[in-house]
Amino acid sequence: IWFLADRGQQKMKEFKNWFLKNIDIKLLSLFLAIILWLYIAGGENPIVENFIDISLTQNNLSEDLAIKEFPTNVSIGIKGPKNIINNISSNQINGIVNFSEISKKGSYKLKVEVAAPKRTQITRVIPSEIKVEVERILAKEAEVGYSLIGVPEKGYSLADEPQFNPYMVKIIGAQSVLESVKQTICAIDISGIKEDLSRKIKIKAVDVNGNEVKEVKIEPDIVEVSISLTRGYPEKQLTVKTKIIGKPAPGYYISEILSNPDEIKIFGNYSKISTIEFLETIPIDVSGITKTLSVKVPPALEEGLNIVEGEVELIEVTIQVKEVIIQKILKNISVVPKNLSPFVSCEIKPEVLDITVEGKNILIDKLKAEDIKAFVKFMDNFKVEQKVKVQVDLPEGIFLIKIEPEEVTVSINK
Repeated sequence: IWFLADRGQQKMKEFKNWFLKNIDIKLLSLFLAIILWLYIAGGENPIVENFIDISLTQNNLSEDLAIKEFPTNVSIGIKGPKNIINNISSNQINGIVNFSEISKKGSYKLKVEVAAPKRTQITRVIPSEIKVEVERILAKEAEVGYSLIGVPEKGYSLADEPQFNPYMVKIIGAQSVLESVKQTICAIDISGIKEDLSRKIKIKAVDVNGNEVKEVKIEPDIVEVSISLTRGYPEKQLTVKTKIIGKPAPGYYISEILSNPDEIKIFGNYSKISTIEFLETIPIDVSGITKTLSVKVPPALEEGLNIVEGEVELIEVTIQVKEVIIQKILKNISVVPKNLSPFVSCEIKPEVLDITVEGKNILIDKLKAEDIKAFVKFMDNFKVEQKVKVQVDLPEGIFLIKIEPEEVTVSINK
C-alpha cells in the first residue's frame, strides 16, 4: 500500500511540473484560441441592424375619453445578432402609447414606447412621439329608422308603419364622430310576405350620405320589429308638383305655374306610398320660351303606385313667363330749362344729375343717356332764384325710379 501511495505522489508531481512548465506560452495559446473562436463565431453571426414597421397600440386610456385620430404603425431600427434579427417579425414587437396621465380632452404629444426582445436593442423609433387629439365620449338618443326591401305578396300591403321595441336607442362615441351620425337605421326585407311578421334586426348608424358610421356603439344594437299586413292597398291624396327642365329665353323668367288638378289621389303598396310626399309630373321642357306654355302631361308614377279610379289621369299645366325687369343708372344727364322766355337767361346748379330707371331687359339694354330728357319748367311767377324739382321725359316702356338730386337751384339773369 505504501508503495502505491508513493507512486501516486510521484505521478502528481510529474503532472504539476509538466503543467507549470512553459505556463506563459500555454496561457497565451489558450487566449489566442479563445480570440480565434470568437472571431470565427462573430463572422458567422455578426451584429446587424434592420428597420421594420410595427403596430401601434394605446394603453390606459380613460373610458370616458376617445382618440380622434391614432396612427396604426411606426418604424423602428432594431440591432442584434444576425440570426436573431433575421427571425424577428413585425408582429413580435408592439409600439405602445401610454395615456395614463391624460384625464381631459385636448391635444397632446406622447412618447412611443417600444420594448426590445432579448439580446436586441432598439436603436430608433420613427416617429418617437405622436400628436393626438383626445375627445370626450358622448351619448345621444335616436329614434330607430328603417328602409324596406321588396314588397309583400300581391294583394297585400302594410297596415301601418313597422313598430320597434325599443323604438329609441343610445348612440355612444367621440364627439366628432357622433356629430356625423344622421340617424340609426335597419333594413327590413318584406319581399313576398303574406302574414304579419316579427323578427330581431341589427341597427346601424349612418351619415348624411347613408354610409355606415362604424366608430360608434349602439345600445341596444338589436331591436325587435313587428310588421302588420292588410289585404288591399292604402290611398293617399298628393299635391301635384310640376317638373321643369331647361330655361326660358334670355330676358324672360317663369312668373307662375298652374296645375289642374292640383291634387290627385293614388293607391299602392304601403312601403312605397308611405314615403312619397308629392306627385311629380313627367319633365316639361321650357327651353327658349317667350310666352305662356300650356300642356297636358301624366304624373310620373313609380312601379307599384296607381291613380285611384275616377281621378284625372292627365294634368293640365300652364307655365306663364314674363320679361325680366331690370334697373339702370344713367349718370351725368344734363338739366335744361323749359318754357324760358327768350329775353332772359338762367343758370342751373348742378347742371347734371343721375337718373335711375327700370324696364324690360330688351329696352334697358338699348337705352342711352341721350334718350332721357331732364328739365326744369318755368312758370310766370318764377322768382329770381329758387329750388325747382327736376322732371324727365322717358321713352315708352321705361319707368322712373329715382333722380339724384331731385331738385336743382335755378338763378334768372335778365
